Amino acid sequence: MRKQWMGIVVVAGVVAGQAQVRAHDAKNLPPGPIHDRHELMEGIGKNAKAIGNALKSGDLKAVPEAASAIKKDAAKILPLFPPGSTHAESRAKPEIWTDWKTFEAGAKDLEKTSGDLAATAKSGGDVSAAADKMFDNCKGCHEKFRVPEKK
Repeated sequence: MRKQWMGIVVVAGVVAGQAQVRAHDAKNLPPGPIHDRHELMEGIGKNAKAIGNALKSGDLKAVPEAASAIKKDAAKILPLFPPGSTHAESRAKPEIWTDWKTFEAGAKDLEKTSGDLAATAKSGGDVSAAADKMFDNCKGCHEKFRVPEKK
């Protein structure tokens, strides 16, 4: 169980940390879907960090609201990736468009798993297990569809 929590905290930290590192790059993105999806993903990252911090501290009050916000934002992902919406400053891989069905399923799964997490947190269920599912979804999509951060 402790190992799972550490994994959750690490994933949340990576998501949030990358959002902070990339924040300055948003000004280099063209207006429209590329910029808008960057901003949307940063918001998701901030909420993921809030969930990770809540799990780490054991104070789960922030989880329902943060997970609900991720669910709401996840529903906005797909329209922000129209074909041809690439840019040198974007970390979106071409696989998004060549494997659209998998990408689409990942976005829809994020909507579901974040909604499940919000409901679980509200009902007093196993928040850790529900968070694991959501963070696994995030990690899988990032690994397949996002260029790693340059160090």
